Amino acid sequence: MEYIGIDLGGTNIRVGGMDENENITFEYKEPTFQNVTTSEDLYNKIKNLIKKVPNYEEAKTIGMAVAGSVNHDTKQIVTARNISILKEYPLVEKLTKEFQKPVFMENDARVAALAEAVSGRGKGKNIVCYITISTGLGGGIISNQKIYHGSHFLGGYLSRMILDGTNTSDSLISGTALCRFAKEKIDSNIKTTKELFELYKNENKIAIEIIEDFKKNLVALLLNVSCTFNPDIIVLGGGVLESKEYFLEEVKEQFKEKAHPLAQNTIIDIAQYKEPGIMGACLLAKMQQ
Repeated sequence: MEYIGIDLGGTNIRVGGMDENENITFEYKEPTFQNVTTSEDLYNKIKNLIKKVPNYEEAKTIGMAVAGSVNHDTKQIVTARNISILKEYPLVEKLTKEFQKPVFMENDARVAALAEAVSGRGKGKNIVCYITISTGLGGGIISNQKIYHGSHFLGGYLSRMILDGTNTSDSLISGTALCRFAKEKIDSNIKTTKELFELYKNENKIAIEIIEDFKKNLVALLLNVSCTFNPDIIVLGGGVLESKEYFLEEVKEQFKEKAHPLAQNTIIDIAQYKEPGIMGACLLAKMQQ
């Protein structure tokens, strides 16, 4: 076990180990907030989960994916909707002291982007854009196997991209957004995007309007990304893509029709990893050493 990876989300914490050949040889998960009330409780849970990794003492480095934005100067989480108790908590400092080895922390979407760029669909490509459309919308840009951060660590935060002059991509395209539109316009009992897409399949008029808007906004996001970063490939992941048969081919066709001639051949593909956090976190640990 050469590298340890932690995927810290609002629902679960996953911990894993990777060998020198980039094989994940151990994985384990627990609910994030089970028996957790304070930031100290959560720190202790993370610490104890790391100790479940076989031969954890021999690992060279530890990588951590977190559901929030990270200030790499302070090495702290600065915004975190689902793990807010760790905001500005000295997690990296304490783990480094506890395990006496380097610890690296990064936003979870960027870590997922790293996994896809290094060993997933973007392997062998110079510039890889990753977009996850799940409960929220997230993204990351990898250039020559390095995460693009921007001047204030906000680079590649595609959730904040404005698509219609007013609203962000997260508020228009995410699974939460789609469910909100469905609840407001169709039925307050709708709980999942799968239910919405089923209504779309059955030609519910309002569901069709919602999904048509979704497709239009997704095309706009892809076009903006293609002009801003000019990637070799855009990799799409997240739970909403489980319903890709209802929108993806049409989105790809519209993208090709509207894209700049130099971007028309941009590859748009589905993520290789359903749960990229552990792989990405371990690769972060390996590539930062």
